[in-house]
Amino acid sequence: MPRSPATSADVVVIGGGVAGLLVAHRCAATGDSVLLLEAGERVGGRCLSLDAGGIRVDLGAAWHWAEHTRVPRVLDRFSLARIRQYEPGVAVFESGRNRPVEHVDWPSTPPPSWRIEGGTQALIDAVADVIPDGTVHCGMRVDRIRQAGPDGIRVEGTGSEGPFSVEAARCACAVPPRLVAHTIDIRPLPSGVKDALRHTPTWMSHSLKAGVVYDRPFWREDGWSGRVRSLVGPIHDWHDATPPASLASGGRSRGAGGLFGFGPPLQQGVSMDDFRKRIVEQLVHCYGPAARDPVAVRVQDWSRAPRTTPSAGSACRVDEPTAVPALSREYWNGRLHFVAAETACDHPGFLDGAIEAAQRWEEQTSATASAAA
Repeated sequence: MPRSPATSADVVVIGGGVAGLLVAHRCAATGDSVLLLEAGERVGGRCLSLDAGGIRVDLGAAWHWAEHTRVPRVLDRFSLARIRQYEPGVAVFESGRNRPVEHVDWPSTPPPSWRIEGGTQALIDAVADVIPDGTVHCGMRVDRIRQAGPDGIRVEGTGSEGPFSVEAARCACAVPPRLVAHTIDIRPLPSGVKDALRHTPTWMSHSLKAGVVYDRPFWREDGWSGRVRSLVGPIHDWHDATPPASLASGGRSRGAGGLFGFGPPLQQGVSMDDFRKRIVEQLVHCYGPAARDPVAVRVQDWSRAPRTTPSAGSACRVDEPTAVPALSREYWNGRLHFVAAETACDHPGFLDGAIEAAQRWEEQTSATASAAA
């Protein structure tokens, strides 16, 4: 992707996750010139997929539920399909590493959930593909946002070719609020907004996800669901990530299978290589010798991801994100907006929240334009 942005645009978008990409797509579709500045070397944010064996396993955002009505609408818009999370079969309960695992019938009553076929990366790819060339610039770390006269905003930072400065009429900041508070100097801002940015936890910044790919989903062949609940870890919850294309009629395997799961962040002194070995050992304990030779094992510790979690860490661990009204408002006479998933009024932190935040940008900027007309 291009690394040297233009020096001016109608809109500057900061952050290339789901919300940032959707805002950039909408701006370009309505005729605005737009620049998207992403500090990392890829777009997608917390949408990250492990590609191995011809399948994708999500290491970041993965699921949506029935109440997340915006996700299927966006998937339809980009001609993407979704997969019902596989749950039936026998689950594994691991109470201790030196104890035999227990096999239990997994109840068929959990709320249905879905994943995106091809992983959440499929959504990222689909949106990025329809954004005009020259819009997205990776490796561009934004350090400052300032008002520039009565009608403009100036965004400054550092890229691979040195400092940059871009002036625009509007700015959509799609960076997690707490990361904004610790890495981007925005002035002036009301003290209440600064506090909201600083104290809004970043969803997934206190967690770790792992993905393991095998040449076939052997657990399904044996009647297991792929669901593991462990009291000892290193991964406490495993789920099946096998795509329908890997299964023939009757559940027989015809392609690679995957598992993905959640655990606490890496402990100090534990190397990634050792952690991956522990993951395989855990799956062998749960599933036997068939789990000994995976095609790929990958771990994403979001607590150590500098484009997600500041060096100060997450504000706190949360079980459910909470809407923060101050972050869903527009500032500087409609020129500055915060549009990360955590700023959503509905389902903040989730995929649906990221989509809502992008839609809110569209609604607010449309209303501002109508008022000015």
